[in-house]
Amino acid sequence: MRALPCLLLFPLALLAGCDKRNGGDTVFSADPMLGCYATHPRKAADFRIDQEQGRYYVSFNRDEQWQREATPLQEAKRDEVASYFPSDADQIDRALVRNSGGFGLFHLKSNATLRGKAKDSDYMTLVLIGAGPVFRTGCD
Repeated sequence: MRALPCLLLFPLALLAGCDKRNGGDTVFSADPMLGCYATHPRKAADFRIDQEQGRYYVSFNRDEQWQREATPLQEAKRDEVASYFPSDADQIDRALVRNSGGFGLFHLKSNATLRGKAKDSDYMTLVLIGAGPVFRTGCD
């Protein structure tokens, strides 16, 4: 009989875990660009994308504190995406980039086969030192 309350709580624990993986403490949004991202699926968030007054901003997790970049990101047009991924631009669904360079977040189409794409992520990022997959994660 004592096992019954635990069994009833188990589905709730699963749902709570799913909430953390899909954005953690951020409000759910249909916008696939908003949320927190890490360089490994089980790592703490390295950066997050927020939207304020229709503009996208990136914040970086530095010493356990979020530091927001003052300049908003721009939604990249197809020719801009092609400058980052010359032969694979058609595989990118959306992209947010820093006008001055050095940062970009790319949401890949569901059938994307880019070299370096992780099987379990539809995102790649570009930073000063290179490009690679990133994973949506909780914002804790």
